[in-house]
Amino acid sequence: MERKIQKRPARKKAAAALAVLAAALLFAVNHTPFFTGLREAPEAVFAESEDALNARLEWAQRFSGLTVSAASSSDETLGKREIDCSLFGAVTLKKIPAYIGERPYLVPGGQAVGISIHTEGVLVVGVGSVTGESGRRFDPASEAGVKPGDVIVSVNGAPVNDSKELKDMLDATDGSALLLIERDGRSFEVSVPVIISEDGSRRIGAWVRDSTVGIGTLSFYDAGTGDFAALGHAVADADTGELLKVRDGKLVIASILGVTKGRRGAPGELHGTFDGASTVLGSVKANSELGISGGLYPDACAAIGGEAIPVAFPDEVHTGAAVLISSADGERKEYSCRIVKTGRQDAPAEKGIVIEVTDDELIGLTGGIVQGMSGSPVIQDGKLVGAVTHVFVNDPQKGYGAYAYWMYKRLLGV
Repeated sequence: MERKIQKRPARKKAAAALAVLAAALLFAVNHTPFFTGLREAPEAVFAESEDALNARLEWAQRFSGLTVSAASSSDETLGKREIDCSLFGAVTLKKIPAYIGERPYLVPGGQAVGISIHTEGVLVVGVGSVTGESGRRFDPASEAGVKPGDVIVSVNGAPVNDSKELKDMLDATDGSALLLIERDGRSFEVSVPVIISEDGSRRIGAWVRDSTVGIGTLSFYDAGTGDFAALGHAVADADTGELLKVRDGKLVIASILGVTKGRRGAPGELHGTFDGASTVLGSVKANSELGISGGLYPDACAAIGGEAIPVAFPDEVHTGAAVLISSADGERKEYSCRIVKTGRQDAPAEKGIVIEVTDDELIGLTGGIVQGMSGSPVIQDGKLVGAVTHVFVNDPQKGYGAYAYWMYKRLLGV
């Protein structure tokens, strides 16, 4: 027993020594020029030509052992290039997407706009009970598997465009209705009993929505095509949080009536209005996680005006001074701000940059960033770098922004 007890400390010391040696070796390897270069490699490379791409790869020459080369890629979104990072050209440890193409030139927006969207199909925002003629309660939609967030595309094979059409179709149905449902990108059919309610109408126990309206900001437009982007984030249903699928919609000039100033813990809001008499700028055609898009009418482009400026590639955006364009006081103005953080992104995504409002006038008016300013363009070094998307609830002078380049790629389809 004595010998065993004496051996344990020796084993522990040996294990501890091995752990220290392994940690030291790992530290040493991790700080070799090769791995240092690998850590400093960008998430994505952006270039306007093949020659420019090769020039962008020269950073790797500073790190011995790190070899980079541009190879063809089957992914069209990568500009048919992919950067291969390898050890002495033999062992690939990282692949970096390369976006190659002409630098876009876009006209910055900043105008307050009203957005009206009609959905494709009708969105289920809730399910519940129906009281039948006999006084008995039924849950037809819920029991058939219909859930909030589902989109009803058709009834008995006929397309549904709005809630009135859905009501008319149910009123014409005896027994059960065959609903075509879309959920999470897949489609399926369910049979739902149609209940004759106490008031004589036919119901399935589902509450639906077919349209939404709101105030936002125009981010930019292409002077050559009239294509536009706005908001920088998706239009989602207030009850379900689901991204709304657009059937058609309008973009109109909005009038700002006032501002609820933002404060810590309570985001502010621009109060605006628009109606049937408001000037229609164009049509809304799509809705994605990076905002809405569509086409401006020719006379709208002329009325909005402005000059096209270059769009910054994401890796050109840096911390420091910038300008934010907003119509918070009713007129399109430039306000000072700072970019305090830039995100490393290799594909279109939200929340690419963090913006801090530094302009005393805008802070005095709004407290910083408020609802309704979503889509406000941000300019840095003479380039369009992004658009405001979200406010920090506990710090209204700061908020997130999306890279303008990713908005351009995703929303304008290029």
